[in-house]
Amino acid sequence: MGVTEQIARFTVETKDVPEQVRSLATNHLVDTVAVMLAGATEESGVLVRAHLRDLGGHPQAAVIGADLRAPLQQAAWANGTAGHAMDYDDTQLATDPQSVYGLLTHPSVPVLAGALAAAEGTGASGAALLDAYVVGVEVACRIADAINPRHYRDGFHSTATMGGFGAAAAASRLYRCNLDQTLRAFGLAASMAAGLRESFGTMTKPFHAGRAAENGLFAVLLARRGWTTAKNILEAKRGFYGAAAGGYDASKIEGRLGNPYFFVEPGISIKPYPSGSLSHPGQDVLLDLIKQHDVQPDHVERIDVGVNSYVPTALIHMRPTTALEGKFSLPFMMAIGVLERKAGIAQFVDEKVRDPRTRALMEKVHVYVDPEIEKLGYNQMRLRIGITLRDGRRLEGYAEAAKGHPRKPMSRDDLREKFMDCAALVMPSERAEAALARLWAIHEARRVADLMPMLIGSAE
Repeated sequence: MGVTEQIARFTVETKDVPEQVRSLATNHLVDTVAVMLAGATEESGVLVRAHLRDLGGHPQAAVIGADLRAPLQQAAWANGTAGHAMDYDDTQLATDPQSVYGLLTHPSVPVLAGALAAAEGTGASGAALLDAYVVGVEVACRIADAINPRHYRDGFHSTATMGGFGAAAAASRLYRCNLDQTLRAFGLAASMAAGLRESFGTMTKPFHAGRAAENGLFAVLLARRGWTTAKNILEAKRGFYGAAAGGYDASKIEGRLGNPYFFVEPGISIKPYPSGSLSHPGQDVLLDLIKQHDVQPDHVERIDVGVNSYVPTALIHMRPTTALEGKFSLPFMMAIGVLERKAGIAQFVDEKVRDPRTRALMEKVHVYVDPEIEKLGYNQMRLRIGITLRDGRRLEGYAEAAKGHPRKPMSRDDLREKFMDCAALVMPSERAEAALARLWAIHEARRVADLMPMLIGSAE
């Protein structure tokens, strides 16, 4: 049995998701809806909704954060794009110590965006949505975990290319597809898989996540109508792994699906900051040092950031000029941390990036490959921060994980704070509190469609 069939069988045949997994998944579902609400306010969200209004069509599913409904595929695209617009969504970890942390997928947004639309389209319950989301995340993560690292290294954005498989798996369950339909949905999703890292720091990065959500749902809808395609699309010589990566490690899929679930081991990180996850341990360290030693901006002579050699391939903007670029810029993240002692939604805006004070401080940030960190491998995101002060003092710190990593998990109070911060951009706090309570209890909802009006927001 090839890996495509193994994954399709897991998608179709899984019946009992463990309660521990459901509980963890509920935390991530809440987090993902939060970042969809916040992302709806980004300029990309305005453009997406303007385009949807021009297209028209049957209003089948909610566009989160706005007062708009759209056809199923278009709603999946809109919500997926919004969910990744701030780069605030969760991050897959790796099962192999030789793998590269943070360069796999952002699994939840494409899967949940596709699943929410499918749930509205099918009248599914909250429990059915939650289990479909769990299965979809498992599929996306296992496919990504197995791929040859060349895929990401040479320029593919893995959230774009593999998120669609997860969205297809979730939609397949909600539409109660059989094995043959699911195999064909995967085959079609593979042929639509695309997305290039050169566009990091632009609207096209979140577009990738939205399109993955749309593609996965579209693939299922066509497969149900009888659309034909290859049924061994992952492992075939001219299939996805061969063409897009030059190979894969089957042992990372065979016998591993749900054994244990990715939510349990190695886990999935929830983001504490709306920026590239590779920076987050360093952001934690910098903020701790600044607050502990009461460092003021005019005290700083130099900031050194030691990383491994993979970090500059993802955090590609040394001198950003926009907030989108700033999300992939260690110099900006360090500078804004010193200036404002925060690195939240309010900090990642164009005005902060272009502020002369920020730009002056960015010139004092020096990113280098630390040989000791390089020797330790790439599976953890190790960063070393050194702050040289004008009075001659040197402040130093080191971290391998940020808050939100499975080793340093966020509590439900932390998640509530993040949700309320995100939701405040589009709705009053009373409605946000009510929506949050319903999302925590998603498994009890008779129909997902009944919950969606609570996620209407003021985004234009």
